Amino acid sequence: MNKKNKRLLELLILVGYSIEFPTTLAKRLSGHWDWNRHVMYRAINEGYVDLMKKKDKRHVIRSLSLTSKGLEYIEQRDPESLAAIYSRMESIGPVYPSQIDKIRRLHSIAGGLVMAKLAGARILAVEKPYLTVPLGSPGELKADPDKAYYYSPFEIRSALVEMDRRAIPKSSRLIGIIVRGQHCYCMYNTGRSRMFWMRLTEENHASTIRRLLNQRSFEVKSLSQIVIGSNMGVAAKLCRSPNQYKDRFFIVSRFYDSCHFLTDNAEGDALLPMIVFPEKYVEFTRQVLAPYSPPKVITREYDAIDIVSNRPVILNHTCDLLLLSAVKPAPRGFSGGPIMLCYDYQAQTVQNILGSPIEVRPILRET
Repeated sequence: MNKKNKRLLELLILVGYSIEFPTTLAKRLSGHWDWNRHVMYRAINEGYVDLMKKKDKRHVIRSLSLTSKGLEYIEQRDPESLAAIYSRMESIGPVYPSQIDKIRRLHSIAGGLVMAKLAGARILAVEKPYLTVPLGSPGELKADPDKAYYYSPFEIRSALVEMDRRAIPKSSRLIGIIVRGQHCYCMYNTGRSRMFWMRLTEENHASTIRRLLNQRSFEVKSLSQIVIGSNMGVAAKLCRSPNQYKDRFFIVSRFYDSCHFLTDNAEGDALLPMIVFPEKYVEFTRQVLAPYSPPKVITREYDAIDIVSNRPVILNHTCDLLLLSAVKPAPRGFSGGPIMLCYDYQAQTVQNILGSPIEVRPILRET
């Protein structure tokens, strides 16, 4: 299969697996965005996908869905992926153009799926350990701590019902999880949705997922949030909620070990691998902290020391909102407030959140 057809097959599989796929995501697949745009138009023009346009108030929704010709194309080239697509269609049921809320929900899940794939996570059933098939089944894959695996809300729901037939999993804003080693990253989208944030429901759901994973071949000890928003202004809104436990929009929960904020664009796509595979970016961290001195004792409160000004230095390029809320403006033993390092596109928002006592220094993305 040549490169052109391989890229088309990748797009069709993702569209089929998502049921409803936003057109904006097609440009963010692996490869140059302009190439991906031509692949999407080819799929539309040749009848492999249908393009649906629907106006919802001031917003226009553009969604792709597989046609019978697209299913045939996948069947001829990747029968295993076709089986996964049919399974997903059966679990979700038909989706009609009038079901705007359902389409938006599927779009947000598709966003998490694409971001997980770009981060290097396995997404198809044949590539990852089963959550529903009994343990010890022929061909079962064991969890590899060096690999990341993505599971959609539909896979998780089916597995929870399989684990306990009496269980009725409650609705959650979760759009998927990424599991790697002892870490489970729960992904959420803050976009338009009629689903309110219910703290206890979300936290109980995350605890149940950890129990489910540990019953399989995983050994999860840490739960983290991955929060996806349209721009950095959403991060500021989350951190400034006047009464976070009654905020129906979203909350940053201390139930989790960390809460990383990602923008829903190419910058967020580039940041997610750094969160899931931190050991691959040790050299990057070393270069960023090179101008500063290491701390005299190992500490979790700061990463380095600025000797000239006698101030602690905190690296927060992964935009951990819990870390932002825990920074002390006047730490003991130092002559001034901390210095926080983050990416240039995050710097202004982070500075507004922290206030003037803490200096935010941008890291250029080319570093």
